[in-house]
Amino acid sequence: MLPRSLRSEEKAYVRFINKTDKMVELVWLNFNGEYVSREYLQERFPNKEIPENFETRIRAYITLPMYSLKYRTLMEIRNYFQNTEDVEQLELPKPLVDDLKRTIEFRNSQLEQDIQIHQ
Repeated sequence: MLPRSLRSEEKAYVRFINKTDKMVELVWLNFNGEYVSREYLQERFPNKEIPENFETRIRAYITLPMYSLKYRTLMEIRNYFQNTEDVEQLELPKPLVDDLKRTIEFRNSQLEQDIQIHQ
């Protein structure tokens, strides 16, 4: 049996508040057990207090990142590679090679941004 949202006619009004310093994508399971992704949570409060009158919705604070097992694995594997060309040596299916390359490229672009900020 797949995990899924329970059917209900009641609406839930939730305000997700991103307390991290990262962009967050909201993902949940619908009534059919399918992943649904909505707009990115761009409003961030990593080190700020939320105003008391911010909104009357139920507040759900995001304080830790959650990654899929696949993405978390790619993040670990990328630590063994400096650049994307090295990934070609692995005997992996092309879709995984492409995903790993994108993960490495993203990490490298983040490092470049960090270097520019601290210069």
